[in-house]
Amino acid sequence: MAAIKQYPHYLFQEVGGVSKQNANGEWIETQSSTNFVSMCREETNGKGSEIVVAGGKYVKFSSLIQLPKGAQRVEVGANVIISNDAEGSDVRVSGVCLKYDEGQLHNRLWL
Repeated sequence: MAAIKQYPHYLFQEVGGVSKQNANGEWIETQSSTNFVSMCREETNGKGSEIVVAGGKYVKFSSLIQLPKGAQRVEVGANVIISNDAEGSDVRVSGVCLKYDEGQLHNRLWL
């Protein structure tokens, strides 16, 4: 019998490059990178449920991401990737963090 993993997926956050001016005054954009944040479990929003975000606005989300308690916080508006593998090459879903909640037993992130 196969063991069930509570958090079988991998959460990555895209860290954007910063634009800087060189000595000639030309703008140069540095490369963005992808950083591992935590193990997670992605659950698709099959019912079309909505959440309330800042400002009292209702927004439909595509996925609810369950994270272990103590996982690194992801800021609202950050680009994230949920992958089936540790390299981030088998992408399940990607999007923008709509809301992040640190709960008593686990953390949650909505895309």
